[in-house]
Amino acid sequence: MLLALALPAAQAAEGWQYGGDIRGGYFALDHTARDGGETDSDEFKFRLRLSADRQLTDTLSFRARLAGIYSTEQDGSSVYLRGYPSRPGSGLAAGDATLDELYVHYAPADAGWTLRVGRMQTKFELPGVASKGLDRNDSPNVDVTWTDGLHLTQSTWLDGWTTHFILQHNHHKGASVTARSPLDFSDSGSRLSLFAGLEATKDLGAVIQRVIGFTYMPDALAPAGIVQAVREDYTALDAKLAAAWPVGNSGRKLVAGIEAAYAFNTPSGATVGTGEAGDTDGLAWQIAASIYDIRPGHHLGIVTGESGAGWLLSPDFRNNDRLHEIRYQWKFSSDWSMEARYRIREERRIPADAEGAREDRDIYIRLTGKF
Repeated sequence: MLLALALPAAQAAEGWQYGGDIRGGYFALDHTARDGGETDSDEFKFRLRLSADRQLTDTLSFRARLAGIYSTEQDGSSVYLRGYPSRPGSGLAAGDATLDELYVHYAPADAGWTLRVGRMQTKFELPGVASKGLDRNDSPNVDVTWTDGLHLTQSTWLDGWTTHFILQHNHHKGASVTARSPLDFSDSGSRLSLFAGLEATKDLGAVIQRVIGFTYMPDALAPAGIVQAVREDYTALDAKLAAAWPVGNSGRKLVAGIEAAYAFNTPSGATVGTGEAGDTDGLAWQIAASIYDIRPGHHLGIVTGESGAGWLLSPDFRNNDRLHEIRYQWKFSSDWSMEARYRIREERRIPADAEGAREDRDIYIRLTGKF
């Protein structure tokens, strides 16, 4: 920001590029509790993001973006800039706004590496109409989360592959990315966490995505609960594979993918309330398939997957959950689209004394546009 402000005013005015996006619509949820009780809720909710970009030199650029979430059910509003969101580990609450991007990007020509430093968005989704991720996936749906730290990419070490290193700062009051309880960052040893990934940049026949990611969060797991002093490292491995095939001669396309992940150290069943003896299951997976251009601009996608109670990193899959989703998209133009979703999420493991599993059934109809 200081570099940008130091430029002559006339020159800066010519160099800035402005843009943004808006996403919102109608959201409804039916919830069944473990005792069989049912509740429902609905709201109109939207997310607005406004961005400013500037090329400072041939190799250095700057980007800032203001993001806010608003709802008919919000309690008040606030604007802030700090290292943790109003819902630590889950992102902004409705009515809040903050800068979700504020970074400089250094990309020397022909060097084979780039570096972003500051506040940024990082994500590695499985492609599809209902795209989701089991690990790093900032700001899905109408949410706002972010990564504070640095992101180094290197594309010369392995031919056809890009290496990603993300060093992330975690505030002691809570993470700015999705980190489900009992992940906790109050211990001084948990200030920095690391993501290292390999991403293929060249298609291999029908295969369009190959990604392997490793997450290391030192002293971030409270295996016996956050109120206890014991902390352990949380480490996890994730792999994604997706392919695409033409369907007929009309331009229709099938995209399908699979993702699997495993956490090596997990909390106990007693800590997360699943009734499991010993440590919880750290396995998570998803399978997705999409048909594009059923008619021009009309797409359909389905996703099914499960997440063990010990998998704590996904914004799209709650831990100890089973998910089924179908989503329809109508793309009016390159910048505007409408989507409708129906989703079922159900607990996988429950205590012996529970009457039944919690279940959520939700829908939305939303509009997304760029400007």
